[in-house]
Amino acid sequence: MNQRNKIIRESANYGSTMESGDHFKNGASPKSHMSKRNLLFSLLCIISIQFSYSQNNSPASQKDILKNLKLQKAMIDTLFNHSKDKDIAVFAKLYDKDVPIEIKNGNFPEDVATSYNILYDNTEQIIKVIEFPFSESGDWFISLTHYFDKDGKTFAFERKCNFFNAEGIAYETQTEFFNGDFKPISTDYKLIDENGNTLQKDDCDFPYSDINVNKKSANIDMCLKANTITNAQRNKK
Repeated sequence: MNQRNKIIRESANYGSTMESGDHFKNGASPKSHMSKRNLLFSLLCIISIQFSYSQNNSPASQKDILKNLKLQKAMIDTLFNHSKDKDIAVFAKLYDKDVPIEIKNGNFPEDVATSYNILYDNTEQIIKVIEFPFSESGDWFISLTHYFDKDGKTFAFERKCNFFNAEGIAYETQTEFFNGDFKPISTDYKLIDENGNTLQKDDCDFPYSDINVNKKSANIDMCLKANTITNAQRNKK
């Protein structure tokens, strides 16, 4: 990894297991870490059940639905940042291969085109898939993340892109939320500099003209198929 790529990745602070194997943060013990994870899983299950009920059996407002979706996403992000190695599978697509290979113990080959982090819940169901296209130049860092509910449906998709701009690093984040029919109900967008100041799109030279950063899939199976990941399902329903 060259120095420019290192700067872009470290400034992202995505918490990817490919960047760091230390999941016990702030001095937490393994016991307290596991207790927190179990509590998070329990809360995520409750939120998912409540959201499913509100969609199917009550006239919940779109505002309430969106609030629940954002809470689910936040819970999954927290679970990812507190995950252990067994809860995440890492795959890599090589330039000369169509099907990604699973990576064990962080041993990546040299010719990686795209890498993936897949997060599982305590029932071995996939709840998050992150795609990381590889930047040969090191001038940008992109992550494309699908979030899945208890039925395996996509309820959120997030694109993050960090890239060098004229006067520093630009940080772009776009988050879309979907209802149970995969219809978009809300989009949050942010484009800022290193100091949190808003940037104008017209002033930025976005680096992903050759990358499909909007390839959203409606559910887990479609997401895995779109990325030709064939052996990630641990708990196939």
